[in-house]
Amino acid sequence: MFTGTAAILALLYFLRDILIPFVIAFVLAVLVEALVTAIRRRWTGAPRWLVSWIAGLLVIITAAGGIFVLAQGAVQMAEKGPALLGRLDALVQTIGRSLHIHEPVRLKSLFGQVRVAQVAGYILSGVQGVGGTVILVVIYFGFMLAGRRRISHKFDLIAGPLRGAASPNRLVERAASDIRTYLWVQTVTGLMITTAATAVMLAVGLNNVVFWTVIFFLLTFIPQIGVTAGSIAPALFALLQFPTLWQAIAIFAVIQIAAFVVGNVIYPRMQAETQNIDPIATILALSFWTFLWGITGAFLAVPLTLMLMMIFAQFDSTRWIAGVLSNDGKPDFRKGA
Repeated sequence: MFTGTAAILALLYFLRDILIPFVIAFVLAVLVEALVTAIRRRWTGAPRWLVSWIAGLLVIITAAGGIFVLAQGAVQMAEKGPALLGRLDALVQTIGRSLHIHEPVRLKSLFGQVRVAQVAGYILSGVQGVGGTVILVVIYFGFMLAGRRRISHKFDLIAGPLRGAASPNRLVERAASDIRTYLWVQTVTGLMITTAATAVMLAVGLNNVVFWTVIFFLLTFIPQIGVTAGSIAPALFALLQFPTLWQAIAIFAVIQIAAFVVGNVIYPRMQAETQNIDPIATILALSFWTFLWGITGAFLAVPLTLMLMMIFAQFDSTRWIAGVLSNDGKPDFRKGA
């Protein structure tokens, strides 16, 4: 078991350039199925294949637009890096003098000189890497949409006598249902917090609000730490843009208040009816998948963990792992499938 686990982890790490686009394409396919269901409820006479391709195009166009906004804004933010460091250094010096510290810490001495060309080159190389990943995602995504019936029939033939909850098709359907529900909860709560964040950024007059809105909405899908990171970043650049501090404080405070209200009033009620995953398991999953797959793993941590819980719950030898990962110790994936 130890050798097999180590081999699986090694494959997950070394094959991440192939597996990450596949997992992203699967998640996008789940989103398309959710859109298809919603559209066909209102447009009952439409052919399913037409609605599927329309929903697929909507998802791809939205993702492409988000990537374009991120690429444009990331390069601009990288160019402002040295100025931001200088502004923070000046604030630290001012605070040090007010506290009568004789030798205040200089941030430039801690972080060194930021080279704009080097940082911008690193970001551009990352954007190029994202472009290659997007191509693979689109290819996987197209084949998943076009061949889902053929794949389902193939799974039925492979399963043979293996029917019921443990059949491959039932496992895939259950995984898609759990991921769809998770994405729905995260999207609704993320939009609520993002609306508050966008409103306060527009109110104070922060530059590049579209970029920060896209960044913040994406970060809301990273559990536990995403909203915090999304509130710190625009607040720091507000320090650079404005000579006073109240704009940065307002951005950070409003986002934290909105996150507190949504996270303690709305999110628990939605999560209680849709997810059965332990909060500690969520943090461990976030650390684990981020270590293996970087920032992409952080976004996919909860969907991947839900899929693993669902698989572990189908077999007697691994059901205890699903129980540990679950919130109440009673994973019901077999019954729900």
